[in-house]
Amino acid sequence: MKKWKSGFVYLLVALILVQIGVSYIPFGNVVKAEGVAGETLIAKESSWKYWDQGTYPGDTWRDGTFDDTAWKSGKGALGYNPKNADIKINTTISYGTDEDKKYPVSFFRKNFEVKGSDKYLRANLALKADDSAVVYMNGKEVKRVRLADGAINFVDYSGQQSSDAVEYEGIKLGAIPLVEGTNTIAVAVFQQKGTSSDVTFDAELTGFVTPDEVVADADYTPSKIAVTFFGNTQTQKGVTWHTKSDAGSDLQYVKAVGTGVPSFAGAQTVTGKSEANDAAIGGFSHQVAAKYLDSGTTYWYRVGDKTRDKWSEPAKFTTQKRNTKAFDFLYVTDSQGSSEEEYSWTDATLNKGFAMYPNAEFILQTGDLVNTSSSPAEWGWLFGTSQKLLSNTTIAAATGNHDAFNNSFRQHFYYDHPANANNLNKGVYYSFDYGPAHFMMLNTNDQDSRALDPTQLAWLKEDAKKARADGAKWLVVAFHKGIYTVASHMTDTEIVTLRDQLAPVFDELGIDIVLQGHDHSYFRSQQMDGKMPIATDTIGKVEDDGISRDVDPGGQSYHVINTSGYKFYQPQSESNMSAAGVYPAKYAQPMLQMFAGISFTEDRFTYKAYTYDAKSAQTARATTDATLFDTYGILKTDKAQAVTAEIDALPTTIALTDEAAILAAKAAYDNLDATLQKYVTNYAVLTAKLADLEALKVEEPTPEPEQPDPDPEIPTPEKPVNREQPEIPTSPETPTASEQLTVVQPLPNQVGAESKPVEASAVSDGDASEPNLPTTGDTDTMWALVVLGGSLLVLGSAILWRRKLK
Repeated sequence: MKKWKSGFVYLLVALILVQIGVSYIPFGNVVKAEGVAGETLIAKESSWKYWDQGTYPGDTWRDGTFDDTAWKSGKGALGYNPKNADIKINTTISYGTDEDKKYPVSFFRKNFEVKGSDKYLRANLALKADDSAVVYMNGKEVKRVRLADGAINFVDYSGQQSSDAVEYEGIKLGAIPLVEGTNTIAVAVFQQKGTSSDVTFDAELTGFVTPDEVVADADYTPSKIAVTFFGNTQTQKGVTWHTKSDAGSDLQYVKAVGTGVPSFAGAQTVTGKSEANDAAIGGFSHQVAAKYLDSGTTYWYRVGDKTRDKWSEPAKFTTQKRNTKAFDFLYVTDSQGSSEEEYSWTDATLNKGFAMYPNAEFILQTGDLVNTSSSPAEWGWLFGTSQKLLSNTTIAAATGNHDAFNNSFRQHFYYDHPANANNLNKGVYYSFDYGPAHFMMLNTNDQDSRALDPTQLAWLKEDAKKARADGAKWLVVAFHKGIYTVASHMTDTEIVTLRDQLAPVFDELGIDIVLQGHDHSYFRSQQMDGKMPIATDTIGKVEDDGISRDVDPGGQSYHVINTSGYKFYQPQSESNMSAAGVYPAKYAQPMLQMFAGISFTEDRFTYKAYTYDAKSAQTARATTDATLFDTYGILKTDKAQAVTAEIDALPTTIALTDEAAILAAKAAYDNLDATLQKYVTNYAVLTAKLADLEALKVEEPTPEPEQPDPDPEIPTPEKPVNREQPEIPTSPETPTASEQLTVVQPLPNQVGAESKPVEASAVSDGDASEPNLPTTGDTDTMWALVVLGGSLLVLGSAILWRRKLK
């Protein structure tokens, strides 16, 4: 006992010493990033020299020897912004005299002193740059932010949009070319376009004397997980996620069986790819496509690094069933927010939608998922508040203009875009089939003019035509920058350009439904024939499933579902709508979050829009009901038309040989629901032909078969069979009515063999010598029983004798 106690004491002392050692003894270069204190070389809100004349100051403007005495000076942040107080603009600079053609580039320089420059192994930049920037150190380029590769045009706009620069972006510069003594940093800040409302610039430069830190284990933990459609919706899924440090890109999945936490022992493993995100966002994105899945199947999955055995929490996805005839999904748009709370409103809105549509099979989101796509915080808030939804359902998203920062959309959502697609740094376009519908998700950021790039337009036309040829009953187009809306963007030049381009194309392709975003108000159009509305008095109506449906309206129905976030835009006047060529069936601004539950069957499109006070629901932590705001539906009667044509094809005068065609037409009619049956215009003709068919059957009765002899001679022991009967025919010819009645049955011991006729009068009475008579097997069975009985008797006797001898 004493030895045990003394051992315990020694162990305790050893553990204490180890803990002290861990606390005080450095092991190599293990340094947590958060714990590394750098040296500030340039502080925030420092004074900068700037050039705001709208001209290019020459190629030497970035060099230390450049004469900048003609430049102005001011304290950061510098720029102009309608929300100057929020952005903390300390020095207002000029943008020129034309608000619609503001100067494209502003230039900034600063000299700073460095002692012991060789000791700085790396540097970080905290940057405010709205919209794009290029950074030079002592005349050498060290970083581009939202600016394309290649030669830089310093007298043109960047075409890239940023946030309002409320917060500083953290950018790792790595090793930079510092010199002993005076150094010069130079930054050019670009506007997205001439009508951009703001420019902001400020910077903080920090130097570090340590190399890059050793990665913490948590930096391999997956976050921001999203499940997407990737190719065939019945057999494939795409999954994306992010890690702080580069890691394996592995997906494991198993079929969901029973309840409880799944075991991934024996799971299928798929390895994808990873790539570094833009420095402003940081970290790495991972993309994997799972293929060869079973249709209509739910899978448990996890993502991570199999080498390090570092995984996400298990989640589920489900593939589409084969031959899906009907399905639901949720439609939302513009979740963009500026705080975690605002993103929580979108999460609450979607959860309410799934509570009301528990069978919704995916989310369709038409862009602006975040407000500032260069902000890692906003992507974190989007996924942090909705991670349970985004990892356990499938999202089909379109790229919004606020999602267009340097590959950020593509790196957060993995879609099977065409191989020849252009401008992938600004978003992607793709398509997918679901049930009787085909969806085409466009990218309205693919070039600065905002008309679709010719490559994308050609893809759209080919994709839609192929979908129709493959049997799609509905064609749906979804994209961000709505071409028919009623709020502030309705008359934007880029919107008018898109409208002129796309509306005629949609009509040419026979697009049925157009789902849009961008204009943050509620809108549903009249049925559009290209750029003109279809007269409402020419469209039939039917009350069906509790809503009013347009019957075979043709044309396109355009929709904007307001916003699931916090930004609301007010509709313009109806006179402005008319002048713009916009024709609403309903529009409004209810100042509440909204979502739509959409259903497709082969014959029906059903659209129900709801308002939901997500802000109050989240603030009060109370259950809040969603309110039905608008409904719309379409009924396609092509099935009824097909039955009508089938009835028309029946002959005017029918014969008994037409029975199959008449019954087939009746079955096709019976397979229609009650609403569609009303659109079979010639059902009375079918009823008459059915009556005629019955009459023909009465007039032409079926001939009765000849009956056998009512008093046949039955053999008995006293009166055996008369062996002098006519010889039984052995040829394959069919016996006449005066010959024996034939019963068709298979020959014994020939299961599956072709059946042969056996004559009823030829049943054997046990005489095996009778010619041409098939055996029934009864004799073999009898002898088998005799042999078996004898064997058992011998065996029993042997046993008794053996016992007796013992």
